[in-house]
Amino acid sequence: MKKGTRLASLAISALLVLSAMTGCGSSTTGSSSAAAQANSENGASAAAPAGKTVVTFWNGFTGSDRTTLESLVKKYNETNDKNVEIQMEIMPWDSLYQKLATVLSVGQGPDILAFATERIGTYAESGALASLDDVYSQKYVDSSVVPVALDENLKYKGTYYGVPMNFATLLLYYNKTILKEAGLDPAAPPKDWDELEKYALQITEKTGKYGFGMATSETTPMWPIMLWGNGGSIMDDQGKCVLNSKENVETVTRGASLIRDKKIGPATSTGAEIDKLFESQKLAMYFCGPWATTGFKQAGIDFGVAQAPKGPKEQVTQGNAVGMYMTATSKNKDAVYDFFKWWNSKDTQVEWSLGTGFPLARTDALDDPRLASNPYIAEFSKPANSSKFYLQQLTNFADVDTQGIVPAFEAILLQNADVQSTLNDATQTIDSLTGK
Repeated sequence: MKKGTRLASLAISALLVLSAMTGCGSSTTGSSSAAAQANSENGASAAAPAGKTVVTFWNGFTGSDRTTLESLVKKYNETNDKNVEIQMEIMPWDSLYQKLATVLSVGQGPDILAFATERIGTYAESGALASLDDVYSQKYVDSSVVPVALDENLKYKGTYYGVPMNFATLLLYYNKTILKEAGLDPAAPPKDWDELEKYALQITEKTGKYGFGMATSETTPMWPIMLWGNGGSIMDDQGKCVLNSKENVETVTRGASLIRDKKIGPATSTGAEIDKLFESQKLAMYFCGPWATTGFKQAGIDFGVAQAPKGPKEQVTQGNAVGMYMTATSKNKDAVYDFFKWWNSKDTQVEWSLGTGFPLARTDALDDPRLASNPYIAEFSKPANSSKFYLQQLTNFADVDTQGIVPAFEAILLQNADVQSTLNDATQTIDSLTGK
C-alpha cells in the first residue's frame, strides 16, 4: 500500500474510535488557538518574533485539560532561555487525524505532534516521524522513570519515536450511596472478581440499578482489563491474534452471563453512555480514568475510586497515553528537544498532573508534597508500572478494534452468539487484517 493511501485509510478508521485519552466518552468540542490560526493549513510556522525560533505543535486536548496545557505552554514561552516559542493548534482528535492524512503524506505538517501511542506504528512505518533515540541517550528524557508499558510503547520496532505527553490508568469507580442502599459497606469496594460479582448481583437485585457495566464502543476499552486478569491476551508476542484462547473464552462466558443474562449492566454502550449512567446514579460501578473525577464531584456524586479487582491470575488494569513526536520534516530539532525536556521535568509534570488530575508520566515524583492536594492522583498512579496497553505496535489498530473486537462482543452480548465460535471468527478477521 502506498504511503498516502495508508494514511488516508487510518483517518477513516480514526473517525470510528475514540482517542484513548479523551475520556471514557467522546470529547469533540474545541477550536484552534489564536496563534495557530495564523499558521498556514500545511503546518508552516507563523512569522517568528524577533530572535525567536517558532515551533508548531498540533494536538487534540480540547477538553478541560486544554486550559492547563495552554497555561504551561505560555509559561515555557515566557521562561525558556533558548528563544523558542511554541505555537499550538488545538483541534478535536478526529479532525487532527484526518488532517494528518492530508499533510504528512506530502511531507508537510508541524514540528511536534501529539497523539495516542497506538498510532505510532502507522506514522513511523510511513516515515513521517523522526527517530528520537538520542532524546533518551542524551537524557533529555530519562527512560528509567517512565512507566514501563508507556516506555515500551513509545517505540516502534525497537526505535523510540515518542516522548511522554500524558499518561492515565483506569480504576474502578463506585457509587457509595448505591452500595449503601444495597446493604454493602461503602468504604469497602470489591477487591477481586468474586466480590465484584457478589456486589453487582446484590446491587442489581436490591436497588434495581445496574451493579457493574463495561462500555463496548467509542471508548477507552474496558473488556481487556478482564481478559488480562484471567491470564488472557489479544495479541501474542509475534503479533498473532489469540482472542479465542481458553482463558478468554472463560472470561467472556462468565462476563456475558452476568451482563446479558443477569442484567447487572447494559449489554452494550458507548463510553459517553456509560459515563452518563454513572453520573445519573443508575450504575454503581465501572472502569474509567482520572479525567472523570472533576465532573462527578461537580455533579454531587458520593463516589470513590479503587484498584481494578484482582482476577484469577493477576491484578491488572489498562494504561493509555498520548505521546509527543517530532515530524521527520522539522527543521527545529534543538528547540523541539528543549521543549520535550522541559515538559518531562518534575516541576512541569507536577503542574500538569495537578491541573488535569492525570497521574505523572514519571514514577520518581509521586511523593512530591504538592500532589497531596489531589488524593486521586496517588491512586491512579499506583498501577503505573503494572498497567498494560491495548492494541499497540500495529499499523491498523482502529480496523482491528472496530472490525474484529467490537463486533464480536456486540454479537455475544446482544445476539447471544456462541462465545467460542464468535471469538474464533474474530481471531480470523484480526489475523487477516494484520496479515498473520
